[in-house]
Amino acid sequence: SATADTTSDSDQESQNVMDKRIIVLDPGHSAVVATGMEPIGPGASEQKAADASGTSGVLSGVPEYELTLNVSLQLKEVLEQRGYQVIMTRESNDVPISCIQRAEVANNANADAYVRIHAKGSENSSAKGAMTICTTSNSPYNSAIYGESKALSEAILDKYCEVTGCNKEYVWETDTMSGNNWSQVPVTIVEMGYMTNPEEDVLMQTAEYQQKMVQGIADGIDAYMENY
Repeated sequence: SATADTTSDSDQESQNVMDKRIIVLDPGHSAVVATGMEPIGPGASEQKAADASGTSGVLSGVPEYELTLNVSLQLKEVLEQRGYQVIMTRESNDVPISCIQRAEVANNANADAYVRIHAKGSENSSAKGAMTICTTSNSPYNSAIYGESKALSEAILDKYCEVTGCNKEYVWETDTMSGNNWSQVPVTIVEMGYMTNPEEDVLMQTAEYQQKMVQGIADGIDAYMENY
């Protein structure tokens, strides 16, 4: 009957939605910094600042939180075109959001990948290139997802450097990042480049290079999803 057909169509639609991989994008920092302290990880006695203001471009003067949101919004669009469901931890610069709150967005969505978008600062102005950051294999907080988080970090770093041509640093494994420690889903921080390097700072503000940055991260997510 017509009714039966309608039902099966809507069932199929909900199945399609269920099949969509969920990516949570976290544009690092914010113009309004979340205040106070929070535990560095679940059950930890060590406390860390809920968020920080981030770095800014040595020549461009652009704050990190502005660059990360700009790139993340473009990345969201590209990922959606590729069939992913994308959730943002913030979509404006005037929202204070702590590292735990950011991770909770990914946990509550049961995300397939939690990708945190950042840029680096260094006292050495000649430092340049990209790195990704994940937890260690013996993390006291989420060692069960270490393999996936490391694979996600490697896939994104490889593709990002391949597409942008930027200097490839390494995957830094550390349990000092509270936003990674609170994640219950595969997570990485992408450090897209050094805002303290004059050349890299200016480059990261160009539309053409941002397009490459976005493509590189998206390609890395695709490469990771092929295996997980």
